[in-house]
Amino acid sequence: MTEFLNKLLSWYQANARDFPFRRTTDPYLIWLSEVIMQQTRIEQGVPYYYSFVKVFPTIHELAGASEEEVLKQWQGLGYYTRARNLHSTANEIVEKYGGRFPESYESLRELKGIGDYTAAAIASICYRLPHPVMDGNVIRFITRHFGITGAVDLAATKKEIMEVLEELMDGVQRFPKGYNASGTAAGSPLGEASIGAKHFTQAASGSAKRDRSGGVKMRANVGDRSSLAEEPSHNSLYPGKFNQAMIEFGATYCVPRNPECRECIFNESCIALKYGMVEKLPLKKQQQALKPRYFHYLVISVWGMKGVYFRKRTGNDIWKGLYEFPLIETSKPVTLPRLVNSIEWKKYFGKTPLKILSQTGSISHLLSHQKIIATFYSLEIEKPSEKFGSLIHPKNIHELPVARIIEKYLEGVRGDK
Repeated sequence: MTEFLNKLLSWYQANARDFPFRRTTDPYLIWLSEVIMQQTRIEQGVPYYYSFVKVFPTIHELAGASEEEVLKQWQGLGYYTRARNLHSTANEIVEKYGGRFPESYESLRELKGIGDYTAAAIASICYRLPHPVMDGNVIRFITRHFGITGAVDLAATKKEIMEVLEELMDGVQRFPKGYNASGTAAGSPLGEASIGAKHFTQAASGSAKRDRSGGVKMRANVGDRSSLAEEPSHNSLYPGKFNQAMIEFGATYCVPRNPECRECIFNESCIALKYGMVEKLPLKKQQQALKPRYFHYLVISVWGMKGVYFRKRTGNDIWKGLYEFPLIETSKPVTLPRLVNSIEWKKYFGKTPLKILSQTGSISHLLSHQKIIATFYSLEIEKPSEKFGSLIHPKNIHELPVARIIEKYLEGVRGDK
């Protein structure tokens, strides 16, 4: 265990990427970064982090903003429930705690939108509490190294992974004072492979496959990383450092496909490598096919007037609070003549005179559990009507928070890249 931690923390000290949220222990900034980076590639998330901090530098500014302002800043990140929970939680912390974050894992966990992972990240990084984080990167690293072969979307397997992490975190807490993550520490190394042995229940026969193509190469020391570990004795910071190191190693080295196992610092103790199971772990239950939804967006303008109609989604679904064109949803693909003769179309237009100017082809947009297949119809009516929503002038459309699929359509209409 000690040898594992020595290697991991020394690797992190030399190879950790330098992000702004790794230079702070401010719980607001850590919370913001964790929520933004959930289900988002870090390359995409960092610009949003900068934008959010610029617009909402403190939790008081975030709490004082309108939901539309928050959703607009979030536009393009997807999973908009995160943004709504972010705003709601900011208000709760300001009203209930005077703008100060609770300082225990249990109290953090009670806040809306803060789950086990985010609570553990804040508790360990900001308050130095020994709570392991478990995200996809950590799960991949742990299941491979310690040979955990259960399906990781099962509660029993998650519990098994957490037991390993807690054992490692306990080792972090018992590190001797004065250890400085330089690769040296007092005490005799404990063979970490013995931890994995009790978790390894199944192995494929055959030699280990060491694929060196792709992956992220181990880098040499990239320069002074003192900003990541400034204290002469940073034993007290180990819970947060350990969590960040686990995530970083999984994200940049123990990658999903073609990791460079031959160069890995853990190649002698990795059970998945020993038994040729690197590409098979982590194991998941067979995933269900994405559910298709067919959206027919009606881009309605009024003859002689500038602008198109938008409506705010109020239903409790994926894009609640965002703006979109009037919509007809069908359970299967339909032709334009069939759409025009549908009950939904007649509810919208009745005997209203209109012109159908154009329509796009089908545009697919993938979400976590569903696939949106959208078609946009450009229509023109003779007289304005509030039943279609609000007529928005072209110069004001950019102010509306919209889903990415709407944004992409608007970019095409305006000729944006």
